[in-house]
Amino acid sequence: MAPRPRWHHTLTAAQAEALTAIEIYNSPTSLRPLEGFLVHMHVAWLYLLHASFDKQKISYHYKDPKTGRYVRVDGEKKSWELQKCVEVRWPSVKEPVRQNLELTVQLRNKIEHRFERGLMVAASGFAQSLIMNYEAELVSTFGNAYSIADRVHIPVALSTFSREGAAAMASSQLLLPKRLRDFFIDYRARLDDGVLNDQAFEMRIEIVQKRSPKTEADLAVSFVREDDLTSDELDAYKQLERVGRVILRDKDRDVANVGWLKPSAASAAIQAGLTFRFSPSAEFPRAWRHYKVRPDKTAVGRQRNKTTEMYCRYDEPHDDYLYSQAYVDFIVSELSDPVKFQEVIGWPPKSL
Repeated sequence: MAPRPRWHHTLTAAQAEALTAIEIYNSPTSLRPLEGFLVHMHVAWLYLLHASFDKQKISYHYKDPKTGRYVRVDGEKKSWELQKCVEVRWPSVKEPVRQNLELTVQLRNKIEHRFERGLMVAASGFAQSLIMNYEAELVSTFGNAYSIADRVHIPVALSTFSREGAAAMASSQLLLPKRLRDFFIDYRARLDDGVLNDQAFEMRIEIVQKRSPKTEADLAVSFVREDDLTSDELDAYKQLERVGRVILRDKDRDVANVGWLKPSAASAAIQAGLTFRFSPSAEFPRAWRHYKVRPDKTAVGRQRNKTTEMYCRYDEPHDDYLYSQAYVDFIVSELSDPVKFQEVIGWPPKSL
């Protein structure tokens, strides 16, 4: 039996790193799931690209430009780091896979433990793309025999299947410090729509309960490729996407403001759900300032667009802000507790 090629051993290590990353990310007992996931996924990507270069007979070691000899560290050839590998594999900065990798590398260096839960929510789409891109690169380069898809189970989730769970997840993202929220906004702002809307950059998933009768061949969870949808089906999915998005994006919107509430209407809807006084002139601005769903009145230019898109959007023609029903539900859920009300608003609740 012929010996296995050298790249096979590197690839095996890459697979092990990716599986470890997924296990850490999905485990409810992980102390730092996002950080652990990114560390192991970046090692997995590094090994995968090294194996790919090895298979293609491409040297991935640094050479001294003066002597032409390999640079050595402790007697070993110095290998390309992940950033160099990414630049060689995808020379164009408009490549979504490259942008996903570069964003997650930067994100890894910004993680703070006390904000990790919020970052898990904000970065979930990027994390999903990171592993999906890895699997695609793995299979396209080395074949289906090296796929890890059949070794990964679909995780059971609770947080988004109840209003309270969804509100808790959204709240954790809203409590991220400004520098972390701005990181996602600013990164997106410099990319064109072709990259922003590509699933290889950020995977956005909607979960819809199946209603049709189950057959023996049916799966409890199935995945639909965008390319396989009819135009009507694609329009329907886009309607769902408008309801479920929680990730920040600093972009102009040209969608009509159907279903969005003016401040007075949003305040009235919140008041209807509370047993405490909630006025548009006092409590309402205190709430949006606390949760940082929109910039203050002093914001100018594109700074006015920096909103939490799920909850608020800037209405440029009227130079005002509109609020979603999701924001109304979130505030009602949060401020129904008198202790939380005082923490957010700054004074104890007043009876109607």
